Amino acid sequence: MYSLGKDNHAVRPRPGKWTGLGTVVLALVFLVALVFAANQNDVLGWFIAAVALGWLVLSTFVYIGVHKAASFGAEQVRRAQSTLAGTGPGAAAAAGNTGRGTTLIDDGSAGIRDRKLEHSFKIIAVQSGLLEEQLRHGSDADTAAMSRALETIAITAHNGQGMLRADGGVDGSAQGRKQDGSDDGGTVSGVVVD
Repeated sequence: MYSLGKDNHAVRPRPGKWTGLGTVVLALVFLVALVFAANQNDVLGWFIAAVALGWLVLSTFVYIGVHKAASFGAEQVRRAQSTLAGTGPGAAAAAGNTGRGTTLIDDGSAGIRDRKLEHSFKIIAVQSGLLEEQLRHGSDADTAAMSRALETIAITAHNGQGMLRADGGVDGSAQGRKQDGSDDGGTVSGVVVD
């Protein structure tokens, strides 16, 4: 379909001059075969007429299919050009990207972040269970295991907070580290010993 707006001076594309010549020739062959079969009234003539009719039907389907595909392709090219020019129906959807040339699509990173946070919470739960077990031992508690568990909880909690920040902070970079090595909220790293 073509819009009736005043900016649209396009004429419906027509097939080339010789595009349907094969179908016309097959139609003539069918008519000649039909006339000869009717005049002579023999099986061979009717068989030739049936074969010519089959080729005519096949040719017509191919012609119509190619013409529709070409029209569809031309319409897609026209839409793409108008979208790129900023005047077509796709330009409204692309307008939200403020001239970047691409449309931002949800890449599923929130799902990955959620799985990482869930894993962090599981680590904290395991380490808190270890702490509870050691506290039940009283004076026989393994203080080294308890300090490792507390360190693991601190590191995991800090990394989880980095995942929740708008700027990220979970890529392992030292973006939160100052020149002197002190920490102002970047990712914490360390060795977890089981």
